[in-house]
Amino acid sequence: MVVLYLLLPFITPILWALVFSLALYPVHQKLKKFLPWSTLSALILTLLTLLVIVIPFGVLGAIILNQAMELSFYLLNFIQNHTYQQYLSDLEALFKKVLRQEQVDVFLNYINSEEFRSFAVGVLKSISQQLFQLSKNLFTFALSFLFKSFIFLLTLFFILRDGEKFVSYIQRFTPMHEEDVREIFGTVYKTVLATAYGSVVVGFVQGLLGAVGYAIAGIKYYPLFGLATFFASFVPPFGAGAVWVPLVAYLFIIQSIKSAIFLLIWGIFVISSADNIIRPLIMKIGVQMPYIVLFFSILGGIIAFGFVGIFLGPIIFTTLFSLFVIYERRILK
Repeated sequence: MVVLYLLLPFITPILWALVFSLALYPVHQKLKKFLPWSTLSALILTLLTLLVIVIPFGVLGAIILNQAMELSFYLLNFIQNHTYQQYLSDLEALFKKVLRQEQVDVFLNYINSEEFRSFAVGVLKSISQQLFQLSKNLFTFALSFLFKSFIFLLTLFFILRDGEKFVSYIQRFTPMHEEDVREIFGTVYKTVLATAYGSVVVGFVQGLLGAVGYAIAGIKYYPLFGLATFFASFVPPFGAGAVWVPLVAYLFIIQSIKSAIFLLIWGIFVISSADNIIRPLIMKIGVQMPYIVLFFSILGGIIAFGFVGIFLGPIIFTTLFSLFVIYERRILK
């Protein structure tokens, strides 16, 4: 328990390193045949992970954080420098674009009431405080990402280099038959690979569906935004929503309300919903588990562990199923 407590601050990057080491294991095994030392193979794969995964997603995260900071300061300035009557005027001008004058008058009579005014002022103050707090935390988030990236890469290197020693050590001290332990490790390995493939396919499908939706909504450079949706699908917690939600806001404010409503519906029910449908279908090819169990293992894993729960949820369930099979084979028969 003390060891677990000491590792708790680093548990997320360590878990990600375990996941990536399993995904890179076949490449590591083949690469070792052409190199004199396994250390060199582990170093090459770690550097490739840095160049292909950590740096691109770090840049994407920095862009998202920068946009969030600019938006937060803009909204904060807007809230602080507008009176309640100015808000009403802006809302009236906005609703006149989509509603008849009689409907606008009914709405204005309601929002001019004292009850709604008190509610609106409280909401605006709360938003202002949240945005100010967000702007203060952005620097902390950046430092946390750099630190966790260092822990992730360091752990990944040593797992790739010494992973086989760790596995043999665990096998020796596990009170189970050797073939049963290998079966469990094999199940975990296949689950990680299936989840990794599922993530890539989901990213590709979300990027393609996003590009189609952006084109229909009349957004320029829709192929570029589709590519951004592909990369954003891997980034927690918003995923593809980090791309299409700001585009909905842009269409609503600048371009066309009808296009904004279309993209909002398309984003919720097509782009983002693709994750919950396609990922379990792809994973079921490599993971022998009922679809509904696989579906809830992914959702439950995300809720319990965050983004890494996409891997941990199915791993926990498949390992449990393997233990049931071993128990039936060894004890019940």
